[in-house]
Amino acid sequence: MAEALVAVVEPAPAALALSRRLSTPPLAAVIWRLLVVAAVAWFFAGAWLADRVGVRFVWYVLSARRAEYRALSLPRAVRLAFERLGPTYVKLGQLVASGEALFPPEFSAEFQQCLDRVPALSFDAVRVTLAAELGERGLARFRSIERTPLAAASIAQVHAATLDDGQEVVIKIQRPRLTQVVSADVVLMRWIARVTAFVSKRARHSHPVGIVDDFAHNLSEELDFRNEARRMAEFNQVMRRMQTSSVAAPEVVRELSGPRVLTMERFRGVSVADTAAVHRSGYDGQERLRTGIRAWFQCLLVADFFHGDVHGGNFMLLEDGRVGFLDFGIVGTLPVERQAGVLDYVLAFQSRDFERLARAMVSLGASREPVDPVAFAHELEALYSPLFEAGHDFRVAELVPNLLRLASRHDLSLPRDLVLISKQLVYLDRYARALGGENMNVLTDAGLRDILMQDMPKAAAARHLG
Repeated sequence: MAEALVAVVEPAPAALALSRRLSTPPLAAVIWRLLVVAAVAWFFAGAWLADRVGVRFVWYVLSARRAEYRALSLPRAVRLAFERLGPTYVKLGQLVASGEALFPPEFSAEFQQCLDRVPALSFDAVRVTLAAELGERGLARFRSIERTPLAAASIAQVHAATLDDGQEVVIKIQRPRLTQVVSADVVLMRWIARVTAFVSKRARHSHPVGIVDDFAHNLSEELDFRNEARRMAEFNQVMRRMQTSSVAAPEVVRELSGPRVLTMERFRGVSVADTAAVHRSGYDGQERLRTGIRAWFQCLLVADFFHGDVHGGNFMLLEDGRVGFLDFGIVGTLPVERQAGVLDYVLAFQSRDFERLARAMVSLGASREPVDPVAFAHELEALYSPLFEAGHDFRVAELVPNLLRLASRHDLSLPRDLVLISKQLVYLDRYARALGGENMNVLTDAGLRDILMQDMPKAAAARHLG
């Protein structure tokens, strides 16, 4: 069901620009948030303890709800507490879900539910945010907006809409009062990180304050939708400079976008992860996938960023045959001084040169102790050689956890962008194997390797012209 909107507020115009840092919240807001976090933690800790001693089960029996009883494991109790505490902790839970090497497996498995089980905002709340961000003149541009969201996530949700000229668009609307809550949560997390680092030598080696700072930086970028708008525009510029006309990100409707609202063209198609739908489309799925993977690498080669979340919902085969990239809220940034090292890392995989791979990883990582590159290379070869053997039962999803474990054994701290690139390679390899069989490996595919080698001089020229 669609509904027209009437605005009540005229906001100040905002240009599309890079984000600010998270603002410093009042001390009272941090203390209040601390009380809320403590209350939620005590509640779920009590529920978990009650379950351990059988009291919770007895309560279900006495209240004639025995059929509803489900044992409350510690990971489930923590996950429920995170969901109750809101977007910051849901986002943190998503990191736990994807951090198989850093967290116990039972926690990573439980927190998978944080990836796609986020309650939707009411349409009234959506109405308020749109009115505050766009004003009466902006809202008059919408002929209708669907009340039921297409998707709901921890930061925002997406609604389909139609403009007054008939163009189909989607609107990404941020959850209300998010910046204030996130700012207080981040200050609280820094307090906890400092105390933990002070009392625990082991925790100190994990750099907890740095982890929180990195988390805060990524959140501050994601909370200002002008960053995402800029990244989508830059991605399309890269595609034009590389003459890749069959790959695109949605075009942003700038006059209907701002820090908390992002309006963009609507893409229609199927996820590249939906192998059956790709085959039904009539397009050559393997060729389209190679084109999409090539475009992802082209952005990595030409720009200072890359798409950092190419799961199936963000990587589409469109109805017109183009490949579409959606949701640039999570991107990896690649400083120029680190770009050569990361490319060396990727090409070392392509050429199966483990000594080169070891040198690249050592040059990119920070280590408190010297790393023996020869010994490191032998361990990498033993770990990843099965990846290159056709038919070998090697699970590429283990690439990132094994990479982090191996780096940890050598006291090597790898940069976030290198780990994020490795995660995207896992996604891309899943699609490659699903569409091309076990012999189509994203790290060793000859066709992909050849076109990437062709793109390197072209990318250098495009960077120079840009």
